[in-house]
Amino acid sequence: MGDQRPVDYRPINALPYWDLIGAFVSDAVADASLESGRSERSLYPAAVAFVLWCWQSRGTPLERRRIFRRATVEEFIHLGMTGHTTGSRATHRAVLWLMVETLNPAELTRNHRPIPRSAPTKPYSPHEVAALYSWATAQGTPRRQRDAIALLALGLGAGLAARELLGVRVADLDTRNGDVQVIVWEGRPRVVPIRTAWQRPVLRVLADLNPNDWMFRCGRASATSGQITDFLLRARTELDVRPSRMRTTWLLEHLAIGTPPQELLRISGLKNLAALDKLAIFVPKTGHTKSAMRSR
Repeated sequence: MGDQRPVDYRPINALPYWDLIGAFVSDAVADASLESGRSERSLYPAAVAFVLWCWQSRGTPLERRRIFRRATVEEFIHLGMTGHTTGSRATHRAVLWLMVETLNPAELTRNHRPIPRSAPTKPYSPHEVAALYSWATAQGTPRRQRDAIALLALGLGAGLAARELLGVRVADLDTRNGDVQVIVWEGRPRVVPIRTAWQRPVLRVLADLNPNDWMFRCGRASATSGQITDFLLRARTELDVRPSRMRTTWLLEHLAIGTPPQELLRISGLKNLAALDKLAIFVPKTGHTKSAMRSR
């Protein structure tokens, strides 16, 4: 098929050093693209910035096993991208994680730590939720709109973790009793009622799908890690779209409306309410939320 590298790629910031790092970056991008199926052009911006920082600021030799490490990626995100938006940092991080996984498989045995490492995941504000919905409905094709709405509905409407979200098929949505519920089969089996605000969007998504289709990205052959990240990278958004933040938002909404503690444990899949303690900084000091978190 020949060499399909984007030879006209111009890494402006790295141009003075391209004779020194260019071959290393291009080879890494080409191999990661071949292994992952992602286009080389989508990998280049993060790869160039990361390798340049490692080589120039950190003094790391141009060796894959030394550069493409999880700890090094985390260091770059926290120290080398301080002037970037959260969305840009998340996008670069996702690309670099993909490259680590394809170029340095030994790193797969290490734990994946989220950003930030020492702080709980921040929930979305009502304004941010509205922005996410606008983003979903503004996607370029009906199929992408449907997938984006399904992602938000399962995350913000049902509080599903990423791996659970990817495993939901249309047949797992129960609409028989008027309210929409999603059945989670693997990991933490349970039945989760969809929040009222997300039931109509869910029903619109279901109208275009068959029972055996995946709810999110119905054309995929299986549920594997990275499929959400890949979808978001193609969306080219600066918004911080994360299932973990959706789940935190969902948990806090249930605390706010006074969902009984044992019921919240059941529908969330949490083993005990102590898991909610890290959310205390986001909880109002009065009302149902306070009493719910104190109930043990």
